Amino acid sequence: MSRILVLFLLFAAIVSACASPQTAVPQTTSVTSPQAATQASAAQEAVTLHVGWPGFPDTLNPAYAFLTESYTMFDYIYSTLATESQSGEYVGLLAESWDVSEDGLTWTFKLRPNVRWHNGEPLTADQIVWNLNAFIQNPDGWVTNSGYVAGFVEARKVDENTIEIQTEYPISNMAYRVSFLYIVYPPDFEGFKTPEELQNFTNFNAIGTGPFKLASLDKDQRIIVLETNREYFDGQAKIDRVIYQTFDNSDAMIQALKVGDIDLIGEVPDSAFAAVSAFENVKAISLPGRSITELIINSAPPDHEPTPNRNKGLEDAQVRLAIATAIDKQDLVDVVLQGNGIPGVSIIPPTLGGGFWFNSDIQDVKFDLDEANRILEEAGYLMGSDGVRAKGDVRLEMRLQYPSDQPNYPRTAEMIANWLAQVGIKATPEAVDPDSLVVATNPNADYDLVIWGWGADPDPDFMLSVLTSEQYVEGGWSDSGYSNPEYDRLYLEQQKAIDPKERQKIVWKMQEIVFNDRPYIVLWYGNILQAYRSDHFTGFIESVLGIDSFQSLMNVEPLR
Repeated sequence: MSRILVLFLLFAAIVSACASPQTAVPQTTSVTSPQAATQASAAQEAVTLHVGWPGFPDTLNPAYAFLTESYTMFDYIYSTLATESQSGEYVGLLAESWDVSEDGLTWTFKLRPNVRWHNGEPLTADQIVWNLNAFIQNPDGWVTNSGYVAGFVEARKVDENTIEIQTEYPISNMAYRVSFLYIVYPPDFEGFKTPEELQNFTNFNAIGTGPFKLASLDKDQRIIVLETNREYFDGQAKIDRVIYQTFDNSDAMIQALKVGDIDLIGEVPDSAFAAVSAFENVKAISLPGRSITELIINSAPPDHEPTPNRNKGLEDAQVRLAIATAIDKQDLVDVVLQGNGIPGVSIIPPTLGGGFWFNSDIQDVKFDLDEANRILEEAGYLMGSDGVRAKGDVRLEMRLQYPSDQPNYPRTAEMIANWLAQVGIKATPEAVDPDSLVVATNPNADYDLVIWGWGADPDPDFMLSVLTSEQYVEGGWSDSGYSNPEYDRLYLEQQKAIDPKERQKIVWKMQEIVFNDRPYIVLWYGNILQAYRSDHFTGFIESVLGIDSFQSLMNVEPLR
């Protein structure tokens, strides 16, 4: 899920200094000696890729991370046992190969030799085992990893080049699971005594084994500088450094791309895509992605602590159905996305597994304001003189919130509020700081309707896990508070289903349950919209991973 916070003016001078891929990282000290002059000259010759983005990582600690920007950095800085390739297959990273025992309970990983941390120390099998057992034994601390190690019993070292993972039951998607278990530097994480201490550690001096290492991070100016890891075990990037800088608005970011101050935008706003496509020496890319954007309905159980603060009408299934019926998803795609996406139905995007996991049997409700009015009328919600429906003391007046960092959401909220007003529901749009909205949705359950989105994993497991009861804890993934024992049971069942067709049936059933219960009304599946300066760099790899994936950036090279 993308969370975008913004700041631009404080580093406007840096933007103007970054006019080409050969630009040096800005220096704050004067050059007064031959040695300093030599260093400055070398810096000027360094190949630097400048990336503009609308957000900033909330943390570099994989134990407790929520924002898309954090995971972007994780992929650059850390390594995992396996990773998804550009073609969608899983290949070894820290592991050269793996296999599983006949009973499906013991996984053996052969490790890649001669891997080093960014500080020069060797990575050991013991350190990988320490990481895995930390994830397994402390799920309250390593919340982000808890779902990926579900069913794991322990990890153990066989020898310096081999480890094993023992599982409680056969795991249907092991390579996918370990591809999200980022291996961190143990000395930085061993001293925490409570889950809260671990989660509050931002690790903004992160040490990893990935293809890029953290050179500097300025949280105030929201600039991150990465340097190529010249000792990376799987080749070297053809650029020297990457500078990520946050912009206070999309217009400023797009203008910076147009004039050549930055080289790449990882998230082009839909409203600007047509204009960016027409820029000289800029290539704009639109590809079907894995993201969903949904309207979250507060579904926290009544006995949740703290007590849910929501409009009581949202507890009525007929009100939820009426809301779904009153939203024209195709119009949202046409107006908000400018056609760069398709209307949403299920929590699983149709791109997962080439459509294998997407339940195509689900028939979405049709947009019909008359029908939505009829549903509410029959449910006992009568129209008042002020145009707002009420049933007893339950008045259908509610908050319609969205994160303030998302350029598409103000217009989305405006359109939804207008439709709902026509059926007697007063929904007041409100932009909210993303960090505050995270807390409001989980654990506080203090909201009514929220527009937000997810970037789905390549396997359906993650998106399914978001709506399980166990994830509605502080630091968990759930933002709806949805709790359904049958859904929870099926979630565990699909994890154990080794036969893909058997698992598909379970996954399809889970999608049907969520569609009917409506903790989410999925609005759309958006395309990946990115752009880069075609006169500065070449070699970007276009795939569902994005042209800013670590694999793509390792392939990029300058044109001048």
